[in-house]
Amino acid sequence: MLKLSADEKENICVEFTAHMPKLRKLLNLTQEELGGMSGLSRVTISQIESGKVKLTWLHLNAILFICFSNLRTKEYIYANKLLGPLYLRYMQGLDRKDLPDLNADISSSKLVRYQSDMFSKSRK
Repeated sequence: MLKLSADEKENICVEFTAHMPKLRKLLNLTQEELGGMSGLSRVTISQIESGKVKLTWLHLNAILFICFSNLRTKEYIYANKLLGPLYLRYMQGLDRKDLPDLNADISSSKLVRYQSDMFSKSRK
């Protein structure tokens, strides 16, 4: 299984930081709203976006969870190759030489079942 060095993690965070304002706009969120969703303060989001504070690995993954829950930001991340295969291999528990998965295939029958389960739970 791939291990990332501290430098590799830092480089991923630095590259991602440059795109945070655009991603936040695609999410249609204020700094305060993104902070609340990710467990950070508005001030911290502002300082990260302005380069005064470094984005940590933990913060990156919290923000990515939000971004991957939104189709526009997910597409932006893949289109701009923000994470690259190194990050994906690491998060998928692969070796350096393995090809990472970009999407999950879901059969239509499972999708219908998932959607009906999801909507029935939200009505309770």
